Amino acid sequence: MRLKSVVLCSTSFAALALVASPAAAQPVDQTEPGEQQAQETPADSTDLTAETETASDESIVVTGLRRSLQSAQNIKRNSDQIIDGIVAEDIGKLPDIAVSETAARIPGVQVTRRGGEADTVLVRGLPDFSTTYNGREIFTAERREVALQDFPSANIAALEVFKTTTADLVEAGLAGQVNVRSRRPFDFDGFQFAGSVWALHTQQAGEWNPNANLLVTNRWEVGGGEFGILANASYTEMDYLDSEISNTDFIAGGPAGSRFPDIQRLFYRSGNRVRPSANIALQYRPAPGIEIYAEGLYQGFRNKVSDRLWTQPLWGGASYTNLVFRDGTDLLSSGTVTSPFRADGFQGGTYNKTDTFQGAIGGRYETGPLNLTADIARTHSRFRGSTASVDYRVVPGYTVNWDNETPEFELVNFDATNPANYIFNGFYEEAQVSRGDDWQFRLDADYELDNSVFNMLEAGVRYTTRDAHREFGNRFAGFDERYAGGPIPISSVPLDYRLFHSGFRGTDVQSGFTTWLAPTYGSIRDNLEEMRQFVISRGPPDPRSFGVFTTDPPAPNPASVYDATENTLAGYVQARLQFGEVVDGVIGLRAVRTQTQLNGTALVANVPTPIDSDTEYTDWLPNISARVHISPRLQLRLSATQTRTRPTFEQLNPSVNVGSPSGTCTPGGDPFACARIGSGGNPNLRPFTSNNYDASLEYYFSRVGFISGAVFWRDLEGFIQNQEIRTIDPVLGPLIISGPVNTSEGSITGAEVQLSTFFDFEWVPELLRGFGVQANATWLDHEVDDRRIFGVSNFAYNLVGMYERGPITARLSWNDFGGRLETIQNRGNDLYIERSDPAGRLDLSLSFNVNDNFTVFGDWTNILGDPFRQDLSSARDGAPRSEYVRYLRYEETTVSAGIRFRF
Repeated sequence: MRLKSVVLCSTSFAALALVASPAAAQPVDQTEPGEQQAQETPADSTDLTAETETASDESIVVTGLRRSLQSAQNIKRNSDQIIDGIVAEDIGKLPDIAVSETAARIPGVQVTRRGGEADTVLVRGLPDFSTTYNGREIFTAERREVALQDFPSANIAALEVFKTTTADLVEAGLAGQVNVRSRRPFDFDGFQFAGSVWALHTQQAGEWNPNANLLVTNRWEVGGGEFGILANASYTEMDYLDSEISNTDFIAGGPAGSRFPDIQRLFYRSGNRVRPSANIALQYRPAPGIEIYAEGLYQGFRNKVSDRLWTQPLWGGASYTNLVFRDGTDLLSSGTVTSPFRADGFQGGTYNKTDTFQGAIGGRYETGPLNLTADIARTHSRFRGSTASVDYRVVPGYTVNWDNETPEFELVNFDATNPANYIFNGFYEEAQVSRGDDWQFRLDADYELDNSVFNMLEAGVRYTTRDAHREFGNRFAGFDERYAGGPIPISSVPLDYRLFHSGFRGTDVQSGFTTWLAPTYGSIRDNLEEMRQFVISRGPPDPRSFGVFTTDPPAPNPASVYDATENTLAGYVQARLQFGEVVDGVIGLRAVRTQTQLNGTALVANVPTPIDSDTEYTDWLPNISARVHISPRLQLRLSATQTRTRPTFEQLNPSVNVGSPSGTCTPGGDPFACARIGSGGNPNLRPFTSNNYDASLEYYFSRVGFISGAVFWRDLEGFIQNQEIRTIDPVLGPLIISGPVNTSEGSITGAEVQLSTFFDFEWVPELLRGFGVQANATWLDHEVDDRRIFGVSNFAYNLVGMYERGPITARLSWNDFGGRLETIQNRGNDLYIERSDPAGRLDLSLSFNVNDNFTVFGDWTNILGDPFRQDLSSARDGAPRSEYVRYLRYEETTVSAGIRFRF
């Protein structure tokens, strides 16, 4: 029997069938209510338990953490693709608050954290992966993917990262595909009422927030068949504060022939983030082999961002004293400056709101050798963003003690509480509206063949129609008294200025100056019309200003507005092969025809003209993979695939903003000396592609234990980056347009190793059988155009210690990354470089089962609170290279405690 067919009829959630085709999922009953039943072990490895576990341990293997590991192991082992994932131990019990944090624990995944969560996810060094929900494509607004942090972990059954693909999957991105899997009613054997409530405390912000999750499900016999319904809802909230100190990115000449970063800054990224989420699922099985389902998902995102900056110049001082140089250099480490150039800053008030809905119906019909599945889904997503920012400056006349090594500074003879020390300096606004809608339909068929080699043939079609819209507008009114109007005291501004909550809690840096007067978030957001009227009443702003102020929100910039319609038709054929009992495999081809229509505006010397573009292209995406069963426990995977990522709609935007001629051309001279200069998108962009080669060796030594190693190579082509495009238009003449183009080639080579097990072996002392360990590490070697890819670590690893015995469950995890190259810039004769060193992260999770119905739990994240560090390196004017800390970012530490219940 093929291993594939074993999987399709075994799991409680039919995990692999769902992965391969969302409509193909055929859940079967669970043996225990509310728990994710692990997939059946393939026939050739049923002896593992007998060899490695005692009979007394059988009851341990199927509970809690062990069940989670067993399910994740079987997904990895029995899948056609190279896949890694994390399965929830129980309802509402993934190991993190947001799915993006959970992803960081998977081999090959790297994240960047800001605002108390992981907000950027890379898979094997690339951000270009597709996202699916129960196997269906999902996105937010005009984007092509959904942010993983928008999925509250309490609603999720599993997170699966596909590192290789097959033709039956929705087209993956360059880096693969990330599938978020929810629960369905047939995952349970009857009525369940379960959920959790917990309080979350953030150390930097100093706030407590309520969080909750609730699931209700049941199933009934109906007319000889069976019907089930499940509803799940969650509410997560976090007040967050990141505290950041920094040097400027410019090395200046200073007193006594010195060099040093001549500006230091304090930046606070704070806010309140709320994510309501709900999903519903219905299943109906009127007869064996027939199933119909309907699903609905709602995801909300509300983010109140209150960010603020203090910029402290060190240049322009009346005197410099107490100067300390690095040994044998002209580089300053610290000193005192009297009456430097005035400090300034801003206080922002941003409100972002996203609502995303997805509904789907589908079914599966099994007739024997032929199986049919169908799925139709509708997605609607809308984003609104509004930012208002108040600029202020400080009356000079104080002294600054500064240290560029940390960096940190303190102000002497400055009263931060006195409003007379602050001057209003400007007001900025922006507004954005984005939306996206789609219909997606797919039909899949598989037919079992009576052939010793080709034992199944699969084919399918998928059609989608997608609409996207975006508009953006911004404006600024500056009031620097050096230009006109004189200084404006903050007391005349219709806002409420207060000392805000300071940061750097739990650290000993920046102890002398951490807070200052700034307008409150509420007074900015609640007084927008008053602020606009105030700006208008002050008369003409200074030359830095742009845009027109009225009492209405900012009008969209015509060059930023676009509409896109994209239709895709995909078809695939795929065959499953079997060579005796040793080798099986998959070979397939997916073809995708894409038609895109884009409408925008050409803004030439501020005169708008409609512009549109139509493109059409076909992608051919082959795949071939083989699995070699070296022994019942050891298997080798080999895979070759091609993947691609489409350009974003913003990159494809045909709109362009072109100014007036920049100079005067002379006959026979450079025609671009008088070119019109502008910027815009590029509707002629093509997807960038990757040829992928993977190998994985996997050894499964128990139901919950395995060790594996993988190597991979990505041959990348067509990276998109901004460049100057020079052309001569027959009407407008010479043009120099800055926009995205397909240019770069590159490669990523890497290796992964991982180990996962509980020590449930008969030769292990009874006392130690409650312990387990997970460990994984990833190494990457990457380059594009002979340089490293920005923002990607060469090395990342996770270490997790686990304990589960009796009523107690504990998990202690360490997550760390190597250094990253963040930027390289040629500034005249200066090669400017920034590198970052992400902080390691230690997290703790504890739970205690009071009885069968109640569990008390607690979590502590970012226990050590070490800062994210970024360094700069510069050799301006040919001087010896100088290196300083660019910035240190102290990120949120959270503590939560709550109760989980089930009836």
